[in-house]
Amino acid sequence: MNDLPVNEGRLAFDRSVHTEQGARVAELVDEILRLHGRVLSVNKASSLGSSAQAIVLAAIVVAPQPPTVARIARSLGHARQGIQRIADVMAQQGLLVYADNPHHKTSKLLIATEQGKEAYAQANRESAQWTDRVASGLSAAELEQTLGVLRRVRRNLEQDHVEGFS
Repeated sequence: MNDLPVNEGRLAFDRSVHTEQGARVAELVDEILRLHGRVLSVNKASSLGSSAQAIVLAAIVVAPQPPTVARIARSLGHARQGIQRIADVMAQQGLLVYADNPHHKTSKLLIATEQGKEAYAQANRESAQWTDRVASGLSAAELEQTLGVLRRVRRNLEQDHVEGFS
């Protein structure tokens, strides 16, 4: 990737085709992808087998109602099949069980077992020190502003997809 034009570590987007805001969104997407790669590759201790398992288990434990694989996949922006594979492994490990869904014949509900709830709590405790280290030098206000911007960009992407422009 050394042959790409960069500006202070960012890709330099052609301003003749991007508006200022569009170029910033393109840079933001690039940075998010780089951040995503770093988060997935970090070697942090976890009682769960993978960060993907931690994310799926969190989606199950914190949901107000037991979710389906499809609902988790949609909320995370992942393929249903990928979430299904992770859920199947977690069911084999005893972290979750499948339950009948009164609203859908074939789409089962995912429910965390006691073992799964304990694993979620342990993963939270384990990640607390890591997240504090990663947040070093950042204020709560900066993080809140960043979260707000990212959520608005995500909603714009979701709306763009709904309107058929994707």
